[in-house]
Amino acid sequence: SRRLRYHSAHPSRPIQYTLEPPSLANDRTGTVGNTGACRSLFPTRGRGFASAGSSLYNRIVEVSRDHRRPLAAYLKTPAWADQVNSATDGDVALCSRARLARNLADYPFPGRASDRDLRRVAQEVRRAALADTEWLGDLSAVALASLSERDRADLVDARRISPEMAEPGAASYALLDDDGTLTVFINEEDHVRLQTLAAGNTLIAALKTAEEAESRLARRLRFAHHPRWGYLTTALSNIGTGLRLSALVHLPALAFLGRLSETLEAAHQLGISVRGAHGEGSQAAGDLYQVSNAISYGLTTAHIVRRVRPVVDYLVAAEREARQEVGERRFEDAMNGARLAWTRIENADRLDAPTALTLLSALRLVAVAGMALSGRSPVPDATQFATLIADLRTGGSLSAESDRHAGPLPSVRDAIQRPARIRSALRASFHLL
Repeated sequence: SRRLRYHSAHPSRPIQYTLEPPSLANDRTGTVGNTGACRSLFPTRGRGFASAGSSLYNRIVEVSRDHRRPLAAYLKTPAWADQVNSATDGDVALCSRARLARNLADYPFPGRASDRDLRRVAQEVRRAALADTEWLGDLSAVALASLSERDRADLVDARRISPEMAEPGAASYALLDDDGTLTVFINEEDHVRLQTLAAGNTLIAALKTAEEAESRLARRLRFAHHPRWGYLTTALSNIGTGLRLSALVHLPALAFLGRLSETLEAAHQLGISVRGAHGEGSQAAGDLYQVSNAISYGLTTAHIVRRVRPVVDYLVAAEREARQEVGERRFEDAMNGARLAWTRIENADRLDAPTALTLLSALRLVAVAGMALSGRSPVPDATQFATLIADLRTGGSLSAESDRHAGPLPSVRDAIQRPARIRSALRASFHLL
């Protein structure tokens, strides 16, 4: 039997269903083998069940929009944030990301596909993942439309889904692994997007994981490919390898010394795209930037690695040099900036996302420049900083696309919670300020 954890049914943990032939279905153990077993377990949710004649892989409990339940907390935890302290160059490069875009050859691309087409795409991709019993079959299938807006925002902040996926269609899914490394997007801009995350400056490790996941899906799916153009994608910039290789970097010292613009311009001239922390369409705030290859056509994955990795290494070296200069020559200015930032955080009743990240970056600058406040050790460390970035609900607020759709109440509630979250996390270290 194959095991699939479907997250929408329990507020604190997933319920595991074992997919077995209908004759083996057992209501008492919670196995899902036919619709009768499903209805006996969840009698109020019959509308989403597969018919008795459907294939085995379709016999998965679906939760309607009217029965939204909280997503399991560990799926929203940014595992890369917990590992960044010990990761390569984790003081500057918070995480690395590899994303492969693919489309199924037998269906129209998402922008031209009907709802029926998209449902079939989702069915085929989920079926292919479940068939891989060694790895992908253990991914948790999440119907994004069944999640609350808050759960989707949490996934964006943890970088587990893109801001675009926070406004999902009925056939939009995310297949998530338990340790926060792999996400398979279904029916985002392309039919399939495989994203892998790794803490620190570890682009090659992230890429290898993404390629392995893609090769497993390719055993059972036929991806759209042209002998000249390569893999076909919705956006022309992704045609070819379909690879977007990126790193999230924090550059507070370069910004403090006024050198950030010229440094990023050098990256642009090398064919590198520099965006806000959540990629295309997101604001730059808190000196956080996502650097990635601008195009993939005409380049092999090896070429893209050789183009992106030196730029990330260059930014790491330039930022560290700037941090040393801040600690030696601009000590008082940086200290005063950190004290003012902490005073604002302590006295604020609410903070918008850009302001919260800007103040947090000022505090982080003191730590990375080797300075102490009021005799205390430099804080926040890399793990605290990365965890707060993912915990302050900034992803949706920094995304231009999300801002057009987000309701006002969640924005106000998030703004009120941000200063309290920062104070709670850092007060033990900064209480003498």
